[in-house]
Amino acid sequence: MTRADSLSSDLAYLRDLAEAGENAPLLGGPFLAMWGGLVSLAYAAHFAVSQGLFGLEPSAYWVVWAIFGVVGGIGQFLLVKGQREKPGRASAGNRVQAMLWMTAGLFMFVYFAGLIARLAMTGDGIEGFYWSVPMVLGIYGIGQFVTGAISGQTALKFAGIAAFAGVLAAVFLTGTEYIWLVGSASAFAAVCVPGLMMMRAEPAETV
Repeated sequence: MTRADSLSSDLAYLRDLAEAGENAPLLGGPFLAMWGGLVSLAYAAHFAVSQGLFGLEPSAYWVVWAIFGVVGGIGQFLLVKGQREKPGRASAGNRVQAMLWMTAGLFMFVYFAGLIARLAMTGDGIEGFYWSVPMVLGIYGIGQFVTGAISGQTALKFAGIAAFAGVLAAVFLTGTEYIWLVGSASAFAAVCVPGLMMMRAEPAETV
């Protein structure tokens, strides 16, 4: 084998590796499934409290969201820890997905931190929680649609469109308690279900 043949073989091998990396399955499924499920349950529980179902008192709002924060924080830590051992993290789709959701999470943390601080200090600003529903769904829609476009997964683009449809319904219902049901259904359909589908598409082991 000549040096030119060897160089050509090496380049072909590197190209194959690059293509395999770019086509690697998305690894964010567990995160989407967990957060989509948690948000869906939290919104449904919030609606139940607002209607006084099961004898729930308004003080239960704090319990619902405290449980949401604790379970979500622990789950996020465990998922991040397990993610480090998975192959394909360097693919374009996985890099975009990781950056998008990290930025979205930071934005939502800042928003709710400011909202809770205002509520605690002034007793005013409850309307900010209602407006957070279409805002959160909009972030979900952007994250799913952009990730789907980058990775070529049409199902994620449709999930993004479903989240945008939820935004439309949530804005229309802002100020009513039914907005929480819209948020619950949208988070489940646009985030949790696609997350479960992505988990099924992940390889069982590294070859």
